Amino acid sequence: MTSKRIFIRNGILLGAVGVLSRTVGLFFGAYVTRTVGAAGMGMYTLLMTVFGFAVTFATSGVGLTVTRLAADAMGDGDPARMSRVLRSCIFYAAGFGLFGTFLLLCLARPLSVLTVGDGSGVPALCVLALSLCPIALSSVLSGYFVSLRHVGKNALTQIFTQGAKILVTVLFLPKAAVSGAASSCLFLSAVSAGSDTVCLLLLFLLFCSEKREPAGEGSEMRSVFGMAIPLAVSAYIRQALITVEHILIPKRLRLHGATPEESLASYGVLQGMALPILLYPMAPLTSFSGLLVPEFAECRSSGRQDRMSRAASLAVSRTPIYGITLSAITWPFSSEHRYTVYRSYEAGKLIAALAPVVPIMYLDHVTDAMLKGIGEQVYSMWVNISDAALSVLLVFFLLPEFGIMGYVGAILGMEAYNFVLSYARLKKRVSFRVPLSFAVVLPALCAAASAWISGRLFGFSMAEATPFRLISEMLFAVCLFLFFFTAAKNLLFKNKSGTFV
Repeated sequence: MTSKRIFIRNGILLGAVGVLSRTVGLFFGAYVTRTVGAAGMGMYTLLMTVFGFAVTFATSGVGLTVTRLAADAMGDGDPARMSRVLRSCIFYAAGFGLFGTFLLLCLARPLSVLTVGDGSGVPALCVLALSLCPIALSSVLSGYFVSLRHVGKNALTQIFTQGAKILVTVLFLPKAAVSGAASSCLFLSAVSAGSDTVCLLLLFLLFCSEKREPAGEGSEMRSVFGMAIPLAVSAYIRQALITVEHILIPKRLRLHGATPEESLASYGVLQGMALPILLYPMAPLTSFSGLLVPEFAECRSSGRQDRMSRAASLAVSRTPIYGITLSAITWPFSSEHRYTVYRSYEAGKLIAALAPVVPIMYLDHVTDAMLKGIGEQVYSMWVNISDAALSVLLVFFLLPEFGIMGYVGAILGMEAYNFVLSYARLKKRVSFRVPLSFAVVLPALCAAASAWISGRLFGFSMAEATPFRLISEMLFAVCLFLFFFTAAKNLLFKNKSGTFV
């Protein structure tokens, strides 16, 4: 099978699993939010933000490192080096994972007081700390499978662990929620830690079934540290800034006039309701962009610049079509999303406000993956750090004046800032072409027409807001878009050679 077919096959497999996972996760998240309440979801999201920094420390860039170094070794035709890279990354991840567990256990109380205002989050943070080492080791094995293009193993593990996590949560969360937000957070943290441990066990079993060349003598620790440490340091800074930003949001919302519970609820609605809706269609895109990292790394190692240029042209010209279509179709149905999924007016308002950022967000994600594949991961991380620093400043100054909509404005501005810098760097390193009329103007017109026609045909009634109706309306709009876009492409963009742009 050719490498192109393997890439497409793996992308479709991961995309299908990602869509399934996010579909289940979206409605599962809505169930959790309704069960624990917006304030409880806000508290849990804040604790998970702190835990996110702990995960960043525990992994310390090892996932991308093993993917890049193993892909380079594959491009050089050196399977023994791949085994040495893997062995070195496992030692690296175990060391950082164990040290991260120790630090989080020691700092659980002050971190809980800093984020939620008291010690109610200490038990949850202590439980989450126990999952740091499994997460770090899982990151190594998962990155190794991606470098080999054996993504089915990652997909299988993801499906099983998510299914088990949902089953346990649905069965026992209502009992935990009766005791309040702190009890709910402890339960959700325990389920999360358990699923991370199960994930590691499954990945290890699948890893044992792999045929590998003996590693032989020598070590790749110098290469691992040389790539992972710069990634790790920049990731620490960025994640610290993100954590500060998320801690500031409820605090600055109170200066706008919100009570402590209202500020947590608004934060929970944005992070737990609106953003998951907008990020939901990103599943297939994330799958393909993740595969671009080893693809570009191998092309760079073997000197295949022409193949990189073709891949970059396709990725950068097709992603806006996908993002613009979803943005244009999501916006008119924001009211139905709020009633169908969350029964929340504020969620629908935020979905509509954030819809314009979807194309930029998606394109930035793909651009960032290609930069990592060509060895520009440090540049990409510094762009992300400056993005996070500016976001902290915007949150500090905008939220007391404009409330939660100030944070929406900060997201829109920072996504555009991040994309412009990343796109300029990619354009400098890789030659590619993007026809704006085909990639931006045409899909925008077709998507807007499709959404308008669908909205006029179906209308909106709160009594009829069901998942089946919402999905049917959006699928109808997508079908209209495909019809309009295909017809216009055939009419306007067929070149002299008889092929399409």
